[in-house]
Amino acid sequence: MEPGITTLAATAIALPDRTLLQWYEMGGPTMHGLALCSVLIVGLILERSFALRRAAFVPPRLEAELGEAVDLGRRQEIKRLCEQDASTLAALCRTAQEGPGARARLGAEGEAAAHRAQRNLPLLAALGNLATMLGLLGTVLGMVEAFEVIAQSGTGDARIVASGIFRALVTTATGLGIGIVALAAHALFSRRATDYVVALETLVTRVSEEFDRPNPAFGDPDALELD
Repeated sequence: MEPGITTLAATAIALPDRTLLQWYEMGGPTMHGLALCSVLIVGLILERSFALRRAAFVPPRLEAELGEAVDLGRRQEIKRLCEQDASTLAALCRTAQEGPGARARLGAEGEAAAHRAQRNLPLLAALGNLATMLGLLGTVLGMVEAFEVIAQSGTGDARIVASGIFRALVTTATGLGIGIVALAAHALFSRRATDYVVALETLVTRVSEEFDRPNPAFGDPDALELD
């Protein structure tokens, strides 16, 4: 067996098994802040996972059926579909059917829907960055303690130095792990929210334009089309 492999194997065997609580205690006081960040991040991920359900914003079946009804100019079908659904898409399309007089309200409702889609995402990103910075802070504090031990006892015993540095790096690894999860979730939810907003704008605009133009059968935008 090669010397390098032998050394790695021996080191792996020599490493003590530690519980999660022991790792937590090794990190020092900053681990409390990291624990709080992790709880908040998990809560935000669960909240955004529920809030950004596709069925709540742009149900695939409603999107397809509305698109087909708009293509065919079937206003009664559009009204029926929107009345039977409680999603954001249906609510905006109901407002869009009210004609040019409802434009200001439609714009306000659209902005509110976009805000709901993006809500808490900046906080999620901020918590991810904060966790990373807390991890680095814990490492700096741990290195200060390690160098203080070196100043008092000297560098004769390398194990003392290595132990202090090892403890200091625990918070860095923890903070980076929490930060990676938070930023990955932020990227995922941001993309999902953007897709929903684009889909809403596209279909609601089409419905609005359909109800703005005169009905070919009657010359009245509020008239019912003949099937």
